[in-house]
Amino acid sequence: MEGQDLSVFLKPKILKPAAEQGGDITRRFAMNKVGRMFAAALQDRTVRFYAAETGEEMQKVQDDFLCTSLAFSPRGDIVAAGTVEHVIKLWDIKTGECLGQLRDHTYPVLCLAFSPDGDRLVSGSGDTTLTVWNIDDQSKMHKMKGHGFYVVTCDWDPTDNRIVSGSVDANICEWDAISGKLIEKHQEHRAAVHHTRFSHDGKRLASCSSDQIIVLWDSSWKPMKITSTLHQHSGEVRALGFSPDGKYLVSGSSDKDLFLWEVDSETVVGQATTIGEIDGIEWLPTGNAFITEDGSGAVLRWEVTDMGAMLAPFENLLKEIEADPAPASNQELIRKYEELVAGYDPEILQSKSVFYVLWQCRRALGLLKGKVRRR
Repeated sequence: MEGQDLSVFLKPKILKPAAEQGGDITRRFAMNKVGRMFAAALQDRTVRFYAAETGEEMQKVQDDFLCTSLAFSPRGDIVAAGTVEHVIKLWDIKTGECLGQLRDHTYPVLCLAFSPDGDRLVSGSGDTTLTVWNIDDQSKMHKMKGHGFYVVTCDWDPTDNRIVSGSVDANICEWDAISGKLIEKHQEHRAAVHHTRFSHDGKRLASCSSDQIIVLWDSSWKPMKITSTLHQHSGEVRALGFSPDGKYLVSGSSDKDLFLWEVDSETVVGQATTIGEIDGIEWLPTGNAFITEDGSGAVLRWEVTDMGAMLAPFENLLKEIEADPAPASNQELIRKYEELVAGYDPEILQSKSVFYVLWQCRRALGLLKGKVRRR
């Protein structure tokens, strides 16, 4: 990545700081469909709800057991939390009341995903199985067996009755959500699969693994077909997220690198680094920001800014400076330059592309040390 000219700038904002003590460590993370809040399951056995804009804590529920998976219902009323005691608990977001407990697994529940209408929930477990639940009467609908080791990720096709799951056995399984039958077992990854994620229109799926590779799938087919592989991370890729319009894919890994991919060109257009290993990524519905959770316990909101739009005011000013060599204009142009710079975050001004245009403006204004603008 060194020396690559990136076209998107990622600006972080801390919503939840890195943990100062063990109980503050974030173990699991999820965001609701409308992007108003996110939930974080902490080491102190609480599940806390925060405002996605400010990071303000809005609600807290206390459990006796550690939470091992989280998912918001699309209905917006409950969050499902899997636990180390093999149980899924349904929490009322407004009141903090536990509305029910789903029991079927014999090992911790490691992943959860709701159906698009919120009527059903699929759970994956360390017992190698998945279970589909009816939320309204809290009954079990299907038990799905096909993996050979822990099931650690699952996602529900937003446009169809299909579930995709990934396991430590390196396999991805594609399931019919109505019948519970296995559609296909995919073996493209060479190591544990950490995350599977559909695009919002259901036409693509991305999977990532300890083999450091991201696989892109055409999920308009049943079974889905592999289209390409993305190679950039130097550590196991642990989390993925498509932007709402499908233009971008964000990937995070154990190497602490965060890459923003342009899906069509399959190139990295933005990059950032976190304090800890990245374990969770969620896009806001607006598409101009996403949230990450990492091993330090921190939760960060990343604003996605097109570098071209950011450079435009500086480039316009440079043209104005070069077009007006009159001495009388110099002080006014310096004032414009200083006002423009004052409106930007210092970190943005240090980015390679912006810094170069700033240097050109300063040179043209005679503000570089030892340089005087010709009159």
